[in-house]
Amino acid sequence: MLDSTNSRRSVFDAGEDRSAMGEPWRDGVDLRILLTKVRQQKRRMRRSVLVGSIIGLVGGMSYDLVRIPAYSASSELLISNTTLQLSGPDAVVTQVLVENSLIQSAIEMLKASKVLDRVIDRMGVDNIEQVLPKSGSIRRFASWLTSASDRESSRRQAAAALVRYNTSVNRVGASQVISVQGRALNAEDAARLANELAAAFVQEQNDTNAVVTTSAALRERIRVLGPTARIISEAVAPNSRDGPALGIVLGLAAALGGVLGMTIQLALISFGRRVCSAEQLVAATGVECFGYLPRRRRGGTIPRYGGGADLASVLGGSILRRARLAILERSERNPHFVGVTSVGSGEGKTFLARSWARLIAHDGSRVLLVDASPGAAVSAKSVRPAKGKGLHELLRGEANLVDVVQGDSGHNLHFLPSGGAVCSLDMLWLGFVELINGGHDPLYDWIVIDLPPLATPADVRSAGQIVEDFLIVVEWDRTSERQLEQAFRDLGPMRERIRGTVINKAPWSSFDSVTLEQAARRASRPKWNDQSVP
Repeated sequence: MLDSTNSRRSVFDAGEDRSAMGEPWRDGVDLRILLTKVRQQKRRMRRSVLVGSIIGLVGGMSYDLVRIPAYSASSELLISNTTLQLSGPDAVVTQVLVENSLIQSAIEMLKASKVLDRVIDRMGVDNIEQVLPKSGSIRRFASWLTSASDRESSRRQAAAALVRYNTSVNRVGASQVISVQGRALNAEDAARLANELAAAFVQEQNDTNAVVTTSAALRERIRVLGPTARIISEAVAPNSRDGPALGIVLGLAAALGGVLGMTIQLALISFGRRVCSAEQLVAATGVECFGYLPRRRRGGTIPRYGGGADLASVLGGSILRRARLAILERSERNPHFVGVTSVGSGEGKTFLARSWARLIAHDGSRVLLVDASPGAAVSAKSVRPAKGKGLHELLRGEANLVDVVQGDSGHNLHFLPSGGAVCSLDMLWLGFVELINGGHDPLYDWIVIDLPPLATPADVRSAGQIVEDFLIVVEWDRTSERQLEQAFRDLGPMRERIRGTVINKAPWSSFDSVTLEQAARRASRPKWNDQSVP
């Protein structure tokens, strides 16, 4: 009666030994599945990039508002070294090679206290405190000195630290030129600081050489001898402040935020175990996935390829026909007992069972839709809600089949509600087959049973006494692979009767344009309109 072909790969045969902390890349989430999931969730990717870019823009604007505006200007000094060479009665002044140690000594001298004191004397302590940007450590140092003593020396020490913090002295390449850079809150003060520092260094060096001798004639002769420094380029006020422009800051912040948002979303997609693609579902279950049923939500966005309702019907009709063909290929029994279930409640199994039963009945087969899931709401023009007696009363012998089956005799689709009383049907299912067969010829060609969710596996396994084929409904991006694994294990031997799965409530953005265009062409043809979901 049942097809137990061994050629089909067993569901979760190798999954019993897997640890609770399964590795997603070993469980089927390979590169191909990842790309499929990314393609189907492209709307989320775009949303993540947009949100990340907006956050980056806000961060860039905040940075531009809180950063201290500063301007930098630089002057240049040339360091040279001359000596006196005697050639007979004549003496010639020549330049000698400047060693690195001499350049480094000049750089350190520019940072020395004597040079900084000259700058402070020329600019003034009050002026320095007003025009130079202060770091947090400089503020704390100055506050500590001021609170410790009100002496002028404490303010000068703080001013010297402030000047040292806002100056930079570097050698220009491998040349003998030293660049002196000053930073201030405005352009003019930055140029003045650099020029004052360079002038103070030259003056300090000249004063040092002047004390070699007190003879004016000798000083005149040796003035040009030894290491000397002279200003070759004075600092000018810069036209723009330090750091990148606001547009560059905002652009980089938006790009960085977008990349970060995309990276986070990719990580969530890569390591997420929720089922979002048919390939992922096949890899997790080992059974065929018939495709995606689009989400039917009021106010949802439906692509306009020639009518949103027809497009959804064509997509659903194609998938439901694949499910019917898969069952016909494996079973020759008449009638066909097919159970429709899902991992959890609210995933759309009742909607699929109703749509599938109506499609089969629309093609001329006699179909009985059975509500074996208490609380399931089944409503349609020819399928009315359950009232009074139903399946439970029928199986307990408290009602006749003709009394509980709803539907006109002229229609191919009838409905058997669950009934008012709810009880265990474990030992009563076999009697249902005798009631349906009704003697020599069966009353129906298809018995579609809306079963409880797999969260209650005992009820589903008990229905396996008569059900030879199961269809599993999986909601898009809700059911996880771990839930599927557990539910399939709970089915026990019944899992071999699972003929396939259907992904329900897939967003329209997950369908590629080729599929939608093909469905639109089918929907525009009258012969395809008859093959959509009734």
